[in-house]
This record gives sequence, C-alpha cells and structure tokens, in this order.
Amino acid sequence: MKRFEGLARPSTLAAGVVFLAGGILDLALRLTGDPASELVQTPVFAVRSIALLGGALLLILSLVSIYERHAKQIGPFGFSAAIVAGTGTILISGQFWAEAFLYPTLGRVAPGLLDGTDRAGSYAFGLMLTAAVFGVGWLLLGTAILRARVYRVLPAVVILAGGAVSLLPGNALGQTVLGAGLVLLSFSPSYRKHEGPKRQASPAR
Repeated sequence: MKRFEGLARPSTLAAGVVFLAGGILDLALRLTGDPASELVQTPVFAVRSIALLGGALLLILSLVSIYERHAKQIGPFGFSAAIVAGTGTILISGQFWAEAFLYPTLGRVAPGLLDGTDRAGSYAFGLMLTAAVFGVGWLLLGTAILRARVYRVLPAVVILAGGAVSLLPGNALGQTVLGAGLVLLSFSPSYRKHEGPKRQASPAR
C-alpha cells in the first residue's frame, strides 16, 4: 500500500480543482433560474457531471493515499473518519453517475421529480443519506487531520467546513468549500511526525 503515498498530492489537487470548479458551475447554473429538469439537459451540466464523477473517483484515491501516509499520526479516530469519508465518497460517486447519465432522461420523462413538484419518496431519501454520510465523513476527516497536525491548520479547517456544509443535500456550496480545502491541502507541507518544539540541548558541564 505504500506505493499510494506518492499519489496523495496530485490526486488531491486534481479532485480539489474539479470539486471547486464543479461547485462554482453549479452555483452559476442555479442563478439562471431555469428549472432543474431543463438544466440537466444542457451540455454544460453534462460536462460538469462527468467531471465531478472523475473528481470523486480521484478523491477516493486521494483519501487512500493520505491515510496510508499518516495512518500512525491520525490514529484510530482517523481510521474511522477515513472509512466514513470513503463510504460517503463512493455514494456521491453514484450520485454523480446518475446526474451524468440518468438525470437528462428524468428531465424529459419525469421533470416534476427533479423540479420538486412530484413526491420524491426513496429518491429524496437517497439524496439525504448520501449528503449525510459524505458530509459527516469529511467533517470527521478534517477534524482528524486538524488534531494530528500532519498538515497546516487552514486546509484542515476548510475541509472540515466543507464537510459540514455538505450535510445539506443538493447544496453546491459544500463541494465548493471542500474543493478549496483539498486544493489548499495539496500545497500544504506534510509532516510525518507530530512533534512539539525541539528543546535546545543543555550545554555539557
């Protein structure tokens, strides 16, 4: 598994850029005021969804790489956080797949489902479950990174905030903040050991 360590920075940077760009694009699409059933049929939404699907897959690789590099420092709490974050990332990968390949068809045959005028049922529950697991997982992972001090404080805080905002289903701001945190993390120095300030050796008497 140590061979994954070298992939931590490039996969984290790529996933962060995609999530950041996808979140900004989502916010811009919502500002148009068009119904969701129409937005999902546009080429821009298709590109955005396929990019986010690739970003989520890269995020899984990034998660494995970061954990392998700092498993001892983040400890059992970090392991649990990584499991929850990984589960949430797998779930959101499925959501992005659906947005890329299923939502355009739903926009034509069942527009009320996407626009919120029809009773969503299990579809709404699935979105809420995905948002909850993904948000809690990355909130916990940001907390674990912050506690272990294996990276600088700012990226960990932004990732933690991104996880918290992602708890709201369908909220593009969450993935935007998380993407920003991942980009910051990719440029942050990595510390293998969490050590306090070194004391100067007392002169020999």
